[in-house]
Amino acid sequence: MRIILTFLIIFSFRQNILSQFSQDSTYSYQELNRILETARENKDQKTLAQVYLKLADYEGDIFGDYRRALEYYKWALEYFKVTGDSSRVYETNFYLAQRYLQAGFVDESLTILLNLADVHSKSNNQIVLAKIYFEINKVYKRRGDYEMSIDYLEKAVAINQIVKDTTLLTNILFEKIASFENNFDLDSALVTAYDVFSINTALNNQQMVAKSLFHIGYINKLKKDYAKAIKYLHKSEILLPFLPYSENRKAIYKELSNVYSIVGDYAQGYSYLLKYTQLNDSILNKTRLESINNLALKYGSKDKQSSIEILKIDKLNAEQQNKAQRKTLYVLAIGLILVLGSIYFIIKFYDQRITSAKIITQQTEEINHQKIRELENSIKMSSMISVIEGQEIERERIAKDLHDSLGGLLSTIKLQFDHVRSKQENMVNLKEYNQAYKLLDTAVEEVRTISRNLQPGSLQDLGLIPAIKDLINRFEGEAYPDIYFQYYEMPVKIDKMISLSIYRVIQELLNNSLKHANANEILIQINTEDDELVIQYEDDGVGFDQENLVRKGMGLENIKSRINYMHGSISIDSQSGSGISVLIRIKHQ
Repeated sequence: MRIILTFLIIFSFRQNILSQFSQDSTYSYQELNRILETARENKDQKTLAQVYLKLADYEGDIFGDYRRALEYYKWALEYFKVTGDSSRVYETNFYLAQRYLQAGFVDESLTILLNLADVHSKSNNQIVLAKIYFEINKVYKRRGDYEMSIDYLEKAVAINQIVKDTTLLTNILFEKIASFENNFDLDSALVTAYDVFSINTALNNQQMVAKSLFHIGYINKLKKDYAKAIKYLHKSEILLPFLPYSENRKAIYKELSNVYSIVGDYAQGYSYLLKYTQLNDSILNKTRLESINNLALKYGSKDKQSSIEILKIDKLNAEQQNKAQRKTLYVLAIGLILVLGSIYFIIKFYDQRITSAKIITQQTEEINHQKIRELENSIKMSSMISVIEGQEIERERIAKDLHDSLGGLLSTIKLQFDHVRSKQENMVNLKEYNQAYKLLDTAVEEVRTISRNLQPGSLQDLGLIPAIKDLINRFEGEAYPDIYFQYYEMPVKIDKMISLSIYRVIQELLNNSLKHANANEILIQINTEDDELVIQYEDDGVGFDQENLVRKGMGLENIKSRINYMHGSISIDSQSGSGISVLIRIKHQ
């Protein structure tokens, strides 16, 4: 009776959780995972679809894990198809296309959006069709096909003239402004910016009014009408609603600092540069804290899930022990009844039970030890992943700090030097002035070099191969060995973190060779075998003794940690006086 009552309470609790779930409500990451588990047990496909959709937004917007976000969108899509909810299928496909574009999968995004456009053009759903055309315009623009981009933008404009969606119209006009600015069609850009200003002034949308004023000021700056640029940028600053970490306000401060420096008002330029630097530091610190908190939230939830699994295992073991004890009691009761007739058989049977219990206990202990070892390995791997991702986040933050804050400050100091030299022509003949000017140039170049080493911009902008070429080009000259770089049949797409890890491994190997090997030639080869990337690294330097590999410092340990992070393998062949050969194999997805 007690078991039945407990089951009814648990079942009622689970049903209550599912009945209270709402797609429009806000849930924590842990709450969503609990609801997901309950929905799975109850085979509630509608709730599963909605929870997967929310988890996809969590993974993409909060954790930045586009791979997991795309996977959750696809699960949500499958469950919406099973439930027959066609409107949510189209909506989820739209979200999936937007996330594909964010992750850099332009062709996949375009395929989905074109299919959606075909479906909604047949159903004559004009509002949704206009939004889809607007998204297709952004995809073609990302691909560099500006003719198709403009074509679909004009289609969105034509439909919006019928449905009159002012929010979409504002987004379309801002898209046009950006295109005109990029093509340096400043007159068209200025006319469009005034149109946005008029529309949103009538709607009393202060944020959009401020944004349009910013573009008017920025376009006037490009037209070199600096008085109007300052006027409209100040109006944008005043009208922009105050937010503590506003990217729009940061852009205003940056442009005002730039314009004031151009017109020679260095005091105002420096004042707005300080405002820009302080706001930028606040945004970077906020981003860094959010990244750390999000990592803690994500991996903390995994630790809790592991604890739950351990508790389930313990509960199952306790139930098995209780069953074994009950069986033993039954056997003993029967044995007592039959003791007078068959003492010998009872003793023999009891002895067999004890032996079986010992064997089961030993097997259970071995299983538990194995699960503990697997859990420890999983925790170590999660910790290593957290450390590596945390290091890259911190490197990116420091690189941005150096480039945006210190780099900007040094550039302003250099402007001040130039200003002093223009006012005092005799300063050029002063040895101390020229020496200070050269030291300032050296400091600017050092900041750029350190920032580039911490966060290679070419890797994000151009990809892995150009980034490695850029790294090798830094070591050209008589002071460095000859470096040969060869690559064959590279995959079209490589995961962002894998590309960054491969770059760091090659960077570490090069640094080791340049510092310790005294090599004349270095060879780097990258090619593809099936689904693996094969990296071959060789130099003809002094090499080292394999037995003393442990004492070679943290360089090789860092390389091995990154290879483990990518679930790859590494083999090192080296002897004293014979150089080094390193072979690395990793999955490129």
